[in-house]
Amino acid sequence: MTSLIKTQEEGGVLHLTFNIPEKKNALTDDLRSALRDAVTEAQTDAEVRALLISGAGGAFCSGGDISAMTGDPVVARRRMQILHDVVKMLIAGTKPVVAAVTGPAFGAGFSLALCCDHVVADTKARFSASFGRVGLPPDLALAFTLPRRIGDAGARRILLSSSIVEAEAAARLGIVDTLASRDDLLDQARQIARDMAGFTQAPKGHVKRLLTAASGDLDAHLEREMASYIELLNSPEHTEAREAFLAKSAR
Repeated sequence: MTSLIKTQEEGGVLHLTFNIPEKKNALTDDLRSALRDAVTEAQTDAEVRALLISGAGGAFCSGGDISAMTGDPVVARRRMQILHDVVKMLIAGTKPVVAAVTGPAFGAGFSLALCCDHVVADTKARFSASFGRVGLPPDLALAFTLPRRIGDAGARRILLSSSIVEAEAAARLGIVDTLASRDDLLDQARQIARDMAGFTQAPKGHVKRLLTAASGDLDAHLEREMASYIELLNSPEHTEAREAFLAKSAR
């Protein structure tokens, strides 16, 4: 069986690559669990000084696996909690994290990219808060991270319109920190991860926790997000959009 996440450790940088290219690296249940396991292990691994996250097959992550979504609140909360654990470790964990984005970073993929400390993207990268297209709220702390990067007005525009933001526009807005050519994407991302991994290690986690606390209560935000998600999973708009998506996929 092909690994859902390819891992490579070099020079203190652990490179995690989402590896479901046929689904554009959508967050299936198995991928969610594999990601949480990998990020959890990295938090206490002294050999790992920084994380680099990317996607295989020309896509970063197309978002949640719509075919696995359910209106059952118990199941839905359990599925979302796995990713909330990942969010907390990426935003306020012990290691610097760099995202290397090419192709779509849609929905939860957009959210995951912005949980990272530095976003590197090539000119093929595209970002979209596509949740509104399927009748769901932004998840994985996107309503927490996006305003802190680009301001409230810009975040409202992107979150409420579900529009696609191309790479160069994303760089101008501040969604992307470093814009690279496609050939240089991973090399630049690795170098930035190595730079962040330098010098002493103990302060890194303290810096991330202090910055997160200064931005507000992440745990409270995730609880509010969870409540919105559970409520909208059973809304007529989401049900209709989900059925339309699955019907289109089955053709």
